[in-house]
Amino acid sequence: MTATTIDGAPQAVRRPRFYFWIAVAMAATAFLGFAPTFWIPLAQGLPENISVLAIHGTLFFGWTLFVIYQAWLVSSGNVARHRDVGLIGVSLATAMVIFGVLAAINSAQRAAELNAAEAGEAFMIVPLAALSTFAVLVTAAIVNVRRSEWHKRLMLSGSAVLLDAAIARPYLTYLVMGGHPPPFQQNVGIAGFQIPPPPVAGLLAPALAALLFIVAGMIYDWRTRGKVHPAYLWAGGFALGVQLLKIPLSDTPFWHGIARFVVSLAG
Repeated sequence: MTATTIDGAPQAVRRPRFYFWIAVAMAATAFLGFAPTFWIPLAQGLPENISVLAIHGTLFFGWTLFVIYQAWLVSSGNVARHRDVGLIGVSLATAMVIFGVLAAINSAQRAAELNAAEAGEAFMIVPLAALSTFAVLVTAAIVNVRRSEWHKRLMLSGSAVLLDAAIARPYLTYLVMGGHPPPFQQNVGIAGFQIPPPPVAGLLAPALAALLFIVAGMIYDWRTRGKVHPAYLWAGGFALGVQLLKIPLSDTPFWHGIARFVVSLAG
């Protein structure tokens, strides 16, 4: 996009790069969070024997790179290209939800093998809550694709809620395991951790930490607009509500019934 100077020469319009840099920060969080249990073992040549987890991880990290690219297109003034590439994002988000559910099922099945089936069923609410929140917020962003002020804030919020797993990985590795994860046994990432799933309440802090990216957006709005855009209030309130409700819901017969049904879908 260009503007015209007094002498008639075109000049590029300078666009704020906040959304680009916060997308970079989210991608860095995802990479660093999974480095000890996924990227480093992968670089060392350990194969991923549980393929659904490898695909799941690749798709989710790919989403962070996609968001960076889309934010860069807008900050560079290439809005038309941004909208065209957005169609790829719809397919990517759909694949993420599908493989995210498969990964959650896989986690519950491995918990059952450790005689921790109930803990595995309760823990399923963690990934499924994040996936559901992501799906709702990204769908809302797509619906509002021509309302850019809503669209970009909903996309930021939807991407932020996925970071709870990346933030939780160092928590599990360095706090729960004291910095000494068990041998990977030719598996990469959490697939190699032969431990029962942690309590849902114990992962509330990483989930809330992920929402700080939404808070950063609110602060940026406040400083540049003098008020917080309602998209953040709606998205942030929804995401926070899901995080708080999943703790009491995870141990109810209602949720365990849902978890067993979802696991049964895998045959």
